[in-house]
Amino acid sequence: MIFVSLVTLGAFASERVPADVQELWERGGRLYSAGDYNGAVAAYDSIVNAGWESAPLYYNLGCAHFKAGKGGKAILNYYRAQRLAPSDDDVAYNLAYAQSFVKDKIEAVPEFAVSRWMGNIKHLMGVDGWAVVSLVMLGIVLIAGGFYLLAQRRKIRKAGFVVGVVAALMFIFSLGFGGSAKSALVSDSEAVVLSTAAVVKASPERTGKDLFILHEGTKVEVLDAFGEWSEIRIADGNEGWIRTTSIEII
Repeated sequence: MIFVSLVTLGAFASERVPADVQELWERGGRLYSAGDYNGAVAAYDSIVNAGWESAPLYYNLGCAHFKAGKGGKAILNYYRAQRLAPSDDDVAYNLAYAQSFVKDKIEAVPEFAVSRWMGNIKHLMGVDGWAVVSLVMLGIVLIAGGFYLLAQRRKIRKAGFVVGVVAALMFIFSLGFGGSAKSALVSDSEAVVLSTAAVVKASPERTGKDLFILHEGTKVEVLDAFGEWSEIRIADGNEGWIRTTSIEII
């Protein structure tokens, strides 16, 4: 079931939230509850346009768009919420539910088991989570190093060495996963089709050969841009050119 999860604005940033932003947030919730979904969209969009963002904001915006019958916009905002909160079950559920209405059922190219495993680990927590893990591991390295250098008993020194090595490896891995998570967060290579139906062509021109049609809500990878056209790749590996106005970057 698609629903709005009304959360506190503390999720936006550590700084104090202005009163006008707080009012827009509360107005969005009231309008949604009253069934004025387009009004809720306008309120939440005003917050985004003011430079604020958070997973709950994009999540609520996705819910309002879905209720207003704009499946593509809903999916777009659920993806944005998922980037900021990759382990949030509500976001994942609503995204999957909205995607079930997308006309294009594209079979993805099989992913290597190791790549899939690494991706799952990366999405266990966001950038901030991996930053905390890396700091904790660094602290353990320093403490273990102190035991190794200063302890008199050989067993304690050996234990300090082993723990230090393991923590150092975990520190390196957490830095890698954190960097990968941040790259995914700021990436502009993924987009969602917002047009009801968009023709994908073999070349970036109106007279180009038609390859296939994509429908609202389909996710694509953006490879290149030329004039008013964007080169895209879909999940099954097929590529082509689509009008840039037909898609929006996540």
